[in-house]
This record gives sequence, structure tokens and C-alpha cells, in this order.
Amino acid sequence: MYKKKALQKIVEDFSAALEQGHAAVYRRDFDSDSYEYMGGYIKEITGYATEELTPALWDTLILRMEQKGELKGLSLEEANRRVRSGQVKRWQADLQIKTRSGQTRWVTDMSTVLRDGKGDFFGSLGVLMDITDRKEAEKQLANLTERLRLRNQEIEADLAMAREVQHALVAQQPKYFPLDSGEGHAQLFFHHRYIPAAMLAGDFFEILPISDHEVGVFICDVMGHGVRAALLTTFLRGLIEELMPKADDPGTFLGKINHSLRSVFCQDGALLFATAFYLVLDVTTGKMRYANAGHSQPLCLQPGVGKIKRLTLHENVSEPALGIVEEFDYSSSESTLSSTESLLLYTDGLFEAYNETEEMYGEERLEDVVRRKLHLDPEQLMDDVILDVLRFSGSDDFEDDVCLLSILPHQYQLH
Repeated sequence: MYKKKALQKIVEDFSAALEQGHAAVYRRDFDSDSYEYMGGYIKEITGYATEELTPALWDTLILRMEQKGELKGLSLEEANRRVRSGQVKRWQADLQIKTRSGQTRWVTDMSTVLRDGKGDFFGSLGVLMDITDRKEAEKQLANLTERLRLRNQEIEADLAMAREVQHALVAQQPKYFPLDSGEGHAQLFFHHRYIPAAMLAGDFFEILPISDHEVGVFICDVMGHGVRAALLTTFLRGLIEELMPKADDPGTFLGKINHSLRSVFCQDGALLFATAFYLVLDVTTGKMRYANAGHSQPLCLQPGVGKIKRLTLHENVSEPALGIVEEFDYSSSESTLSSTESLLLYTDGLFEAYNETEEMYGEERLEDVVRRKLHLDPEQLMDDVILDVLRFSGSDDFEDDVCLLSILPHQYQLH
């Protein structure tokens, strides 16, 4: 009797403390299927007074039950059976109930099974806590999460479509020139490798037929990669098409692009730039006119003598990237491409790859591997160069976009 009174006193004291946190302590007897004790806060939760609430009445209030732990997924009847038989020692469930006034509330029920001196299970000691606010917050969070998931799906679908468009634009670039000559009578052949570092890329190239004997080749590397870079490439592609009447003069062409880029994107002081190299080649004479806006100089491959060289710049002066200097006058340089030479254009993602010691691959290594691969056809040469860079970095991917473009005269021969 003393122990029972002592336990009752402990339960009452514990209940009084928990009621400050919107909870009611209870002690349930399995044999009589009654509450030997129920905390006074139960009326705040259900609308029923302590003396009115019975286990049977409580069960009728339950609209929905989310079992936790070992009871997860079980019905109320099966959960009760397992608890009363001692198969499960702890009960935990979130319950949606209908109160006396018709309100819907959420309550969490946490209890542990009690044993007598013989080890038999005779009841449970538990806590009922109002978690309506928490459940509402969880519901709002779940709704927000679902909306975000759907929005992310839309964004991913849009990005995937944009990626497909980018790849399609690259794939649609001419593979030979003149376009109407047919591959068997072409004067120039183009081969490329295009490797975006992210879903969308900031590198691209354009083959621009200027006349029946002149073709323009534009290669560009927009600052960064991803959506922002891809948007700028879209702008630049449109700008190139708009400026085609100036495309026969490389210096003027880059100057017009630079002016438009700064006019549209650089008014708020933000730094937004792109490196570019533009070449105009006359297939009847091999004469080349070109201008460079902060881009790597293309390599001229001479397999007949086992050498490579870089196209020389006007006065050997490097000129700024597009978008850096307002109203800059880009200069044009000239040289000649013979039938025994080819060109290799590329973006800096190819050589700005780092190994585990933070050493950069660099253009010196690039020149060396190209020199060693001069005997290969352009497709295999580009593949071997890419493989060499990846081996150096110890990675399967590039951290920046990579674009390579090979230009071969029709009489080009490997030696």
C-alpha cells in the first residue's frame, strides 16, 4: 500500500510538472481497462474531465494514428495486443483526435509497460502531449518541400532542355566548307570536342560562312560556367548573327561585340567578360586574318616537319578579353595556312587542370603532348590530348568547360 501511494505521489508530482508543457501523465491498468490516474491537463487536450475519460472513450476519439518505433504500421488493436502481452515494452504514436467540441488536434502518446513483482505486465505509465502546433508546422514544411521538389523538377527539366539546345547548336556546326561543295569537294574540314563541366556550358564555337571562299571561325570562353555563363553565350550567339555584315574584318568584329557586351551587361559595374579568338580564312589562297580578345593563341600543326607553332599576333601584343575595356579597337593579324598545316583552337579549361599537388597542367605540357601526337588524325589527337590532361589531374572530369576545334585543309596529309 505504501509503495502504491508513493508511486501515486510521484506520478502526481510528475504530472504537475509536465502540465506546464501541455502534457498529461496517465497510469493505465490492463486488467480493469481503466485509468488509475489521469493528469488534469487532459481536459485542455480533449475537453473531457479526468473522471470522464476512460480508455474506451479515448479510443473513440482517435481519427488517425501514426505508430512509431516497433509499433510502426500496426493497427490500434494489434498495437494494444502487443503492448499488453509484453511483446513491446514501449508505446509511441502520434494520434489525431476529435475533441469534445469537435476540434481536431494532434497528440503524441508515449508510455512504458509496468511489471509486478512476479514480472507480469499489469499496466502502463505514459504521457499525452499536445503537438498540434508541431504537426501543423510539419505539414507546412512538407507542403513547402513538395512545392520545392516540383519546382526543382521544373528547373532541372528546363536545364536539361537548355543543355540539349547547346549540344544541338554545337552538333549543327558545319563539318566542312564550302557548305554547298559536298564533303568530297570541301576545301576545309572541322572536327571538335565539346565537354561542359556543368549542366550548361560557357564555351562555344561558331563556323560562319562569309562568302563562297571565306569562312569565319569564332571560339569563345565566357567567364565561369553554368546558367549565368550559358545565358551570356546565348546573347553572344545572337550578337554574332546580328553582326555578320562586319564578320569579314576580325578586329572590327570583336570590337563591335565588345561594345554591345559592355552596353548591355556592364552598366552596373559588374565584371562580366569572355575571351574570344576570331579567324577569317580564304580557302582559295590560305590567307588568314584574325584577332584575339584575351584568348589562347591557336596552335598551327606541321606534321611534315614534326613541329607546332602559335599564330603570331599583331606586334605580339595580347589584347583584352571582351567586356573589359570600353570601346577597345582590336587589331587584326595576318598569316597563311598551307595545305601541309592544320590549326587547333581550344579554351583554357583544357590546360587549367590541376593535380593533387595543385600544379597546373599548363600550355607547355599541352604543346608537348600535341607535338608527340602529330602523326595522329585530328579526332584521335584531340582524344589523346584530353586523356593526357585527365591522367595528369587524376580525375574523370574537367572542372571547367572544354572546347577543342581542329581545322584541316583538304590536301592535309599526316606523315
